[in-house]
Amino acid sequence: MASIKSLRTLAMSLLLFASTIVFAQEVTITSPAANHTVTSPLRVVAEFPRTAQIASITVSVDNIEVHQAGAVTPLDLTIPVAEGNHLLTVNGLQLDGSQMSASRWVNVSAPTASASTLASTVAGPSTTTSGSLVYTNIEQMSGWYTYPDQGNPVCSSKPSITSTPSLDGTSGRFYLGPTGQFNNCLWPILLGSSTTATHFTLDTHYRLSNPSYAQGVEFSSNKHIGTQWYKFSVQCSYYKGIFSVWDTAGARWSPTSIPCTRPAANSWDHLTVNTAISNGKAVFLSLTLNGVTHTINQSFYPITKPSSYSFGVHFQMDGNRAGNAYYAWVDMLTFTAW
Repeated sequence: MASIKSLRTLAMSLLLFASTIVFAQEVTITSPAANHTVTSPLRVVAEFPRTAQIASITVSVDNIEVHQAGAVTPLDLTIPVAEGNHLLTVNGLQLDGSQMSASRWVNVSAPTASASTLASTVAGPSTTTSGSLVYTNIEQMSGWYTYPDQGNPVCSSKPSITSTPSLDGTSGRFYLGPTGQFNNCLWPILLGSSTTATHFTLDTHYRLSNPSYAQGVEFSSNKHIGTQWYKFSVQCSYYKGIFSVWDTAGARWSPTSIPCTRPAANSWDHLTVNTAISNGKAVFLSLTLNGVTHTINQSFYPITKPSSYSFGVHFQMDGNRAGNAYYAWVDMLTFTAW
């Protein structure tokens, strides 16, 4: 009898331990960052434990439910939020009736773009005292879209917001799934519009899940001035071992002597590209990789497109001959125009 009682006690202890594990599961809000100032509409991204059996998800602002979603995880949606300091809560109801939730304070402000330089804005920038338009954490913004640049690969529809790996707590994860040789995926995003901006800086950190699978990566910005479209694409080719810049009118890559080596596993690269529009040409001024600056000084003519003054950026993953799939994480992607 004593042994039976001991077994029952052990079984009850195991059940309590399992319940504790289930109860300990938590929601992780990856966007927006805690105590950060953001603009409306607010992009809300939350991750749930893989073992959680989610039945429904609700989003509340100041303890008032504003959105109810299905059981699709991770959560990724946008909601309009009034200006001010608000408590954001994401709650997940599990199939067994238990709940898991996470909350954080966010400060919502109105976009502060200069009326003289910004005609229309898709994503709200900050404006410096000198009048520069600065877009930060672009990888976290809504508005990304995708199309295969080459071949017929499987491309993620937009960056998936995640907390790891990241440098600031939140990064955007992109996916390239080739179906053949040298398949590429390209993701653009429109940022805003300016009638006066002619100088640009793109600054970003990026990391690859398996650097040996990548043929290369590309970062680009572009700017309309009326019917003239200027494109500033920079390609890091691991196959060639150098950076190349894009000749828009010539529709070709122009090589530089700047080295670009395949990164080590689990490491971040930091890239900064300075460009300008001068004398009717797209001018590549300089490039800085991991703290080492190189002068480029190559310039190319634009092509003609319908009239606009918009600008944006894009990111591209290049596939190898073997058609290996891999992920890329982009963090702290910043674009400055003045």
